[in-house]
Amino acid sequence: MSDGSGKGSWFPRVATALAILACYGTTALIGLLSLLGVSLAVNQGVWAGAIGVFAALAMIAIAVSYRRHRIVGPALVAALGLGLILWVMFGSYSRVIELSGFVLLIAATLWDWRVGARTSAIVDVVSWIEPGTLAERLGRDPKPVIVDVRGADEFNGPLGHIANALNLPVGELPNRMMEINALKEKPVVLVCRTQMRSANAAALLSNAGFRDTRVLQGGMERWNQYGLPVESRTAASNVREA
Repeated sequence: MSDGSGKGSWFPRVATALAILACYGTTALIGLLSLLGVSLAVNQGVWAGAIGVFAALAMIAIAVSYRRHRIVGPALVAALGLGLILWVMFGSYSRVIELSGFVLLIAATLWDWRVGARTSAIVDVVSWIEPGTLAERLGRDPKPVIVDVRGADEFNGPLGHIANALNLPVGELPNRMMEINALKEKPVVLVCRTQMRSANAAALLSNAGFRDTRVLQGGMERWNQYGLPVESRTAASNVREA
């Protein structure tokens, strides 16, 4: 089942391509026309502005993608590339810096695309559970074990957490598998703010031999939208007792 996480994933690539085309395509066109004896006047300010706008749109789109895959690297690289591009367009021109800026922007775009594609593939193969269904299952035995893969600040934050949930941040899961080995034969529901980190965690647990893992559709955001009960303080929970 897809959550639409790939929506808009094409935009960074299009914006990056337009920025490159605006910069080097225009230069190539002017050079080609000059060989044909045609002179083309270009407003330097408008030209630089168009390049800057397209590069900025690419960076913004990549930054927005962080919401889907939660990897900050592409946005940081894109921001650095944009900074270099803006510097040469509106500050001191350097062909080396200009090229470096575009190389960084391209690298960020490809990085974002690969991460997004991998995340979408994971989302398409995981099993899901709706908030209402989970609430019903928590009201009868055997109850599923709730594993919240957000950081401690989010776990205790405004969205709260589901009662008796185990807080195991997704980045720590590979090194903490021994703590939850006893849950391999039990139904496990993974939870995060939306559903992306828990989808990644579900794939990791499935590969580790967990037989019944599901992801809360829409995460704690949708759980709260349904008005279902939450706790705002860490519940004392023990993996062995779960």
